[in-house]
Amino acid sequence: MAQTTRVEADPFDQLLDPASGPPGAPVRRYRRRPALIGLGVGLLATCGAGAAYLAQSSGDTVQVLAVTDTVHRGEVLDADRLTTARAAPDPALRPVAASELSAVVGRRAATDLPAGTLLTDASLTAASLPAAGQSVVGVAVTEAQLPRTDLVPGDRVRVFGTPNQGDAPPSDPFRSVAATVLGVSDVLDSGHLVVDVVVADDVAGTLVANVATGRVAIVLDSAEAEAGTEGGDER
Repeated sequence: MAQTTRVEADPFDQLLDPASGPPGAPVRRYRRRPALIGLGVGLLATCGAGAAYLAQSSGDTVQVLAVTDTVHRGEVLDADRLTTARAAPDPALRPVAASELSAVVGRRAATDLPAGTLLTDASLTAASLPAAGQSVVGVAVTEAQLPRTDLVPGDRVRVFGTPNQGDAPPSDPFRSVAATVLGVSDVLDSGHLVVDVVVADDVAGTLVANVATGRVAIVLDSAEAEAGTEGGDER
């Protein structure tokens, strides 16, 4: 009687051939799915197009100037307060090119410029201060002679002469000098700080005399005050 030799299936061969399986198991055949393949190709194409667009967009930007910290209206711009940034060219805004740095240094801010603001032609002015018919007066005061609100360049204020401590209030209305803040110093060793103000040159002498007595106080007026009070009309 002839003997039959039984050949066992090699498990390793089954791993290499996914269609093979245990003896007697149904054969599994894997089919390609054209829809999934098409979706993958579409995603690759979309990502590639997006990357190309971003590369092209970044290439269209130009270097412009921006401020590194807040610059108030009337303050002088120096190189330490300027930096370069990249922005898309916009004829409506007309940002100042980084190559114009030397021409910008020394000019004044025409309006308040928060930190990070891109410079434009409209945000700069070459107007000198004081202008014709105006004078700059330094008013030395203590913090008690100022409003608690910080004064910044461009603020409209009035400087009042005050009576001696303990004196009765004067019967006549208080007179004041209208002014515009140009700058404020840090607190000095004396405990005073100096507020530089722009006033009309015909009242500068009156203001200097009041400041010399040490009896003055500064009040902050609304930015919507009448334009006629700017420059230092005495009242």
